[in-house]
Amino acid sequence: MGQEQAVNTSVLGLFKLSAFRRFVGVLIPAALADWIDFIAIMVLVSYTWEMGPTEVASVIMAATVPRVIFGLPGGVLVDRIGAGPVLIGGLVIRAGLMLGMFFFATSLPVLIGFVFLKATVSAAFMPALQLTLKKVVPSNMLTQAVSVHHFVIQSTKIFAPVLGGALLAIWSPYHVFLLGAGSFAFASLVCLSVLGLLKNDRPEEREGSEARDSVLKDAKVAFAFLWQTPRLLLGVSLICLFTFSVFLYEAVLLLLIKETGQPESSAGPILGSIGVGGLVGTYVTAKIGDRVNLSMLMAIGSFFGGALTLVAGWMPFSPEPFGLQTQMGLWFAGGAFISLITVPFGAIVVKQTPEHLLGRISSVGEMLQSGLMLISIPIGAFLAEQWFVSMPFFVGGAVMCGGALVGLFVALSLGKGPDVAGTVSEEAV
Repeated sequence: MGQEQAVNTSVLGLFKLSAFRRFVGVLIPAALADWIDFIAIMVLVSYTWEMGPTEVASVIMAATVPRVIFGLPGGVLVDRIGAGPVLIGGLVIRAGLMLGMFFFATSLPVLIGFVFLKATVSAAFMPALQLTLKKVVPSNMLTQAVSVHHFVIQSTKIFAPVLGGALLAIWSPYHVFLLGAGSFAFASLVCLSVLGLLKNDRPEEREGSEARDSVLKDAKVAFAFLWQTPRLLLGVSLICLFTFSVFLYEAVLLLLIKETGQPESSAGPILGSIGVGGLVGTYVTAKIGDRVNLSMLMAIGSFFGGALTLVAGWMPFSPEPFGLQTQMGLWFAGGAFISLITVPFGAIVVKQTPEHLLGRISSVGEMLQSGLMLISIPIGAFLAEQWFVSMPFFVGGAVMCGGALVGLFVALSLGKGPDVAGTVSEEAV
């Protein structure tokens, strides 16, 4: 992978690689277990226990805060011991936690404890997936591999609620927890075949005191590398602006649909159109991602995504009502542009970061996004309460468009240099 290779835009070609097929075999059941678990938890708290928004919010916080607190230490762990042990350990531990939820999650405090522990394990599992992807896929197919990864996650977001809803119609949430434990256990069995591919996955030997560096020193190296790598820094900046903007309005999206005069039954098709648009955008990115500047693609996606968000905010004020099909088309396009942001960002991280730093760098991105999500949700709720439901959409759309214009200018100034992994100097640390 060290030599320059021709660009390959074939997605199907990836599945000719045995290593990548095994990787997807781990990814699908793990992603499915994550989402049906989340749905079962929400149903358990909201319907079975008949608790209110405060209790629901506490569960969501328990699922999010560990990604902020333990994200970077998790990345350091991946870089120190390799992706293989973290992958198999993350799957087995989460299978055990899901089994524990089946037997012992009989009260809210206990459930929150299990959710917190599971999210803590996930904080290390995600960077391990990124590192595994880079190790098992040729460098000229990384953009397509990241696109397939995103496609699986996006498909799971669409399919898991349908499956979860069908299962919860005949099962209790506790039985869904048991299914989640089984899915994680199955993924761990498939992961055993991936471990064979990662048998040489060992951190490079470091001399002297470097081998005993603290977590803080390792974190400083990651931030220094991020600061010294312009394309990576631009990508992180754009994804952070996107995350902040989206979570400003995500919590009030259903209220906006209601404000446009659409019935409750319209929420499903509209939300589904976002997911389908994301799948289409992912496929488009896989085909063109290596033919264009990935940073510019993120900026373009941010600009048009922000513009559509502004249009969505204007819908309740429109003299001509937006019908269901028009709104579905609008959000379909929005979902496609979201993929033009998220998929290139994943490709930039994998391509720009050397293997020995990938765990930490991907963790920094996850940590920043989770932190911004915690901040932006209450800000969006405040804007909607103080002014009107469309205000979070107006603010979020303006932030995305403004950030995109700045990002486009920076991307153009960086030119079209190759996506080569950089190095970090000791002076910066």
